[in-house]
Amino acid sequence: MGFKDEFKRYLPERRKRCAAIIHSASAAAGGAAGVTVIPGSDSVAIAPVQVAMITALADEFDIPWTDGAVRSTLYATLGTMVGKGGANLVLRWVPVYGNLVRAAVAVSVTQALGWAVVKKLETDGKLV
Repeated sequence: MGFKDEFKRYLPERRKRCAAIIHSASAAAGGAAGVTVIPGSDSVAIAPVQVAMITALADEFDIPWTDGAVRSTLYATLGTMVGKGGANLVLRWVPVYGNLVRAAVAVSVTQALGWAVVKKLETDGKLV
């Protein structure tokens, strides 16, 4: 029995499995943003986490990946990087609070992206 089967056995409801995927990715993104020292470098650590989250959500809905889906996922991830740019600019030089705010922004942006993907997959079953 693989990990995916165990995950489904442990959490039989799809919505709860999606919540677990999104919350885990958000925690990882927040941790990555909180520990980065160089302003702007958190985007490099957060982008793969968000892409992995979207991949796991698509797998949860049995959606195959196409070139268009990969491109749209990367564009959405780039959009979240631009959204976080404002927080990075303002709080770049504030030692402790800057890291905390960047982590909070990363968590909230990843949560929003994850739930938007779930809503899109529930409504029409496609990523694009």
